[in-house]
Parts: sequence; structure tokens; C-alpha cells
Amino acid sequence: MKTTILKIKRREKGLTQSEIAEKAKISILAYQRYEYGERVPNAYTAQLIAQALQTTVEELFPLSQENGSDTNLANKE
Repeated sequence: MKTTILKIKRREKGLTQSEIAEKAKISILAYQRYEYGERVPNAYTAQLIAQALQTTVEELFPLSQENGSDTNLANKE
């Protein structure tokens, strides 16, 4: 399983997936899909997640400079 930037930031803040989902006003399933890299949130949801984690959208969802697509690259645990 990969460790995404979302997971790293969430752990740094000492929060659970459920707590982030609640703060961002999204379902836990939606948050889990973003954290596992299965889906990418829309701009509004990404902003809510960033606010919940007290960071920026750009830090959580970096864009590839090569092709402009969302990479949210992760390291293997």
C-alpha cells in the first residue's frame, strides 16, 4: 500500500480519517478514496481538506510539471 501526501499530513496532525472527513464535511468513504489515491477531489473539496489539515491544496495535490496532471505521488510503506 502506498503512503500518500494526505496520509502523511493527516498523521502529522494526529487526526483520524474520520476527523478529517468530518472537518471537510465529506463522507469518510470519499476521504479514504482520496487518501488511497483512488480518486481526486474537485477544487472545492480539495480546499476543504486542505483547510482541515491546515495546509494548501498545492501541497496536498501537486501537479506534475511534465503533463499538468495530478500526480499525488506516494512512497511505498
